[in-house]
Amino acid sequence: MSKPTGINPKLTVLVIIGLLLAAALTGCVPRAPHEQLVAAIKKVNDLEYQEMAAKASMSLQSDNAENQKIYELISKISFEVVLKLDKKDHRYFLAFDLLYKGVNCGNLALYCDTEKITAQSVFFGPKTFCFEWKDLQRLAQDYLGLQVQITDYLPLLFETDQKTRKQVEKALYDFYADYFRDKITAGNKRVELSVIENDQEKSITCQELIMQMDNDDFSPEEIGRFLQGILGNSAVRSLIKEKITQFITIAKNNGDLATWPVTEEELIAFRDNIDTQIDHFQALLASTAVQAGTAAVETSFTEMNGKIRIDKKGLWRNMLTTQTMAYTVPYTGEKIEYKMTIEQNLVNPGQKPAFPEYLPGEVINVGQTSSVEWEAIAEEISTNIFTQLLFNPLFQDIAQLGQENGL
Repeated sequence: MSKPTGINPKLTVLVIIGLLLAAALTGCVPRAPHEQLVAAIKKVNDLEYQEMAAKASMSLQSDNAENQKIYELISKISFEVVLKLDKKDHRYFLAFDLLYKGVNCGNLALYCDTEKITAQSVFFGPKTFCFEWKDLQRLAQDYLGLQVQITDYLPLLFETDQKTRKQVEKALYDFYADYFRDKITAGNKRVELSVIENDQEKSITCQELIMQMDNDDFSPEEIGRFLQGILGNSAVRSLIKEKITQFITIAKNNGDLATWPVTEEELIAFRDNIDTQIDHFQALLASTAVQAGTAAVETSFTEMNGKIRIDKKGLWRNMLTTQTMAYTVPYTGEKIEYKMTIEQNLVNPGQKPAFPEYLPGEVINVGQTSSVEWEAIAEEISTNIFTQLLFNPLFQDIAQLGQENGL
C-alpha cells in the first residue's frame, strides 16, 4: 500500500515552532509601541554621526487685556536649533537662532573639539571667539595658582569602559520603556514624511507612534518616579563613582592634585559618599516638584501630545510634540494658557556632519589676548549690542510696548 502524501502535521508543527523561536531570537516579534520608541531612540543614539534640527514656537493667551499685549509679543518668538555630533573624532556643534516674526533677531553658534571651543554671535560682531583648552593651564596658574592640565581629563568625557557603558544604557533604556509604557500608542502604519538624506530632500514612509500625557503624568509623584529612575539607578551611580576614581588617578599621576586645596583622601571620601549626595539632590528636586504641584493643583492643567515617526530602519526621523498648560494666577485670578510646540528632525542619518571652518584672521583667541586688546574687543562688542538694540525688530517692539505701558 502506498504511503499517504501531503502535509505532515508533525513536521508542520516543528517548522512553526522553529520559526517562532527564530523570530524571538532575532527580535522579529512585534514590539509594543513604547518598546518601538525606546528602540528607535537607542538606534539613533548608537550612530557615530548625528545631525538634528529642531524648531520651537509658543503661544500665550490671557483674559487680562493689558497683559495680553505682552503675551502676543512673546507668541511671535520662535527658536531654531541645529545639533551636530561626530562621536568618532569628538567634534560637536550647536547653533541656536532666535526668530521674531520669522526674522532672525539673535544667534549663538558653539563648536567644540578636543583642542578648543569657539563661539560666534551677531551680538559679538563679525569675529569668532576661540578658547584653546591648553590655555586653561596658564590661566589657572596665573589667577588661581593651580595646575590644571585639562587635556589629560578630556578622555573622561569621551571614553567609558564598554561593559560599564552597556550596563548604564540597558538600565536607562529599560527604565524609559517602563516609564513610557502607558504613554505611547500605535498610530498610522504608513505616513509619508519629507526628510533630508545625503543633503537631498526625499520622501519616505514611516510608522507613527502617538504620545499622550496628562496632568497625572506631570504630578509630583510621577516626577519623583522619573528622578528615581535616573538618579537612583545603581548603574548610573557606579559610572559616576568610576569617573571620579579615574579623575583622582589622573590628577595624582600628572601632579595637578599636589597644587589643589583638597587632598586625595578628601576626594576619595567625596566619592564614597556620592550616594548620600545624590539622594540629597534627588530629595531636593522632588520636594521642589511637590511644592510647585501642591500650589497649583487646583488651578492648573497640563497635557502633552506628540507624534513620533519611525522609518523602516527603525530610526526615529521626526518628533512633533505640543505641551499645553492652563494656569490661574493666585490672588489676581488671571487665567493664562501657554502652549509650546517643538518639532525635531533627524537629518542625514549616519552621514558625517559638515562643521564650520574658521579662518585664522576671523578668530580671536581668548586665552592669548592681552588686556589692551580686550579693551578694543569690549568696545566693539558694546557697539554691536547697541546697534542691535536700535535696529533689532524684537528690541524695537519691546521698547515700543514699554512706552505704551509707561515704562
